[in-house]
Amino acid sequence: MRVAVLGAGSLGSLIAAQLCQVAPVQLLVHAKGEHGAMMVANGLEIQGEVSLQVDRDQALFTLDEVGIPKEVHGTMEAVILTGKASSTEDLARIARTLLRPDGVLVCLSNGLGHAEACGAIVGAHRVLAATTTYAAWRPTPGVVHFAGKGKIVLGRLQTGALREDAQPLIELLKAAKIDVEWTENGPSAVWMKVLLNIAINPIAALCGVKNGALLNPELFSSSLETMLEGARIARQEKAILPDDLELEQMLEHVLKATSENHCSMLQDVRAGRVTEIKYLNRAVVERGERMGIRAPMNQMLGAMIEALTLE
Repeated sequence: MRVAVLGAGSLGSLIAAQLCQVAPVQLLVHAKGEHGAMMVANGLEIQGEVSLQVDRDQALFTLDEVGIPKEVHGTMEAVILTGKASSTEDLARIARTLLRPDGVLVCLSNGLGHAEACGAIVGAHRVLAATTTYAAWRPTPGVVHFAGKGKIVLGRLQTGALREDAQPLIELLKAAKIDVEWTENGPSAVWMKVLLNIAINPIAALCGVKNGALLNPELFSSSLETMLEGARIARQEKAILPDDLELEQMLEHVLKATSENHCSMLQDVRAGRVTEIKYLNRAVVERGERMGIRAPMNQMLGAMIEALTLE
């Protein structure tokens, strides 16, 4: 199976490295900056939960600043988008060039509305909504620390790709020892991941701590309130969610499972990069305003991250 991973930062590199362990896969890994350049030159190293070394000839590593060879255009059976939320539409345009007519696009970008935006570019019938709770961060370019095992959920959008369209990719992910499951309700799955992100990322970023520190009762209370604000808005959008007690238990479970992870927003703040707050807490606030529902915790956290990073 021919698969491309686009926007390969920490998460994308981890997924790519695991896919490289499966013999039938032919993989393209597309990244940018120092991390991408190091992979092109030396391959990829995974540390942490597992130790993996991907030599540079085990995959086609390409650099955004250089481009992708024309020989691989129109050859990919699946493209997985793992880049930052702000780059989703640009990556979707690259995916449109790479995909075969019957290929599928998996959108793992954090936040709301990305799968729908991808559908407008490549065709909604080829898009799968997706979320993940895998945790990873980069100690140095070309090296990824695998900080917490999770799962990938693939889901159908209203007019999106079907289970049978996704089945070859599901089997490939399972062969790569990636925990994957299918849902017929992709939008609800995306909301579930957003609720976790809005509860964890900004607070961990503002405090400068690993995810596990949010298990402190006072920080956990703030995280939970932020999550439940978002849940009230999601339910008004007809998202199917667990009850509040189950959401609380889920938040606690994810914090424990990823306790050693530096979340992506903390990494962005430390590196002086633009964060994904616009697509997370800010997006929740905006959707709430349309329905007359206030979300003061999300409003405050969004404003604080924006002030901290001058966004």
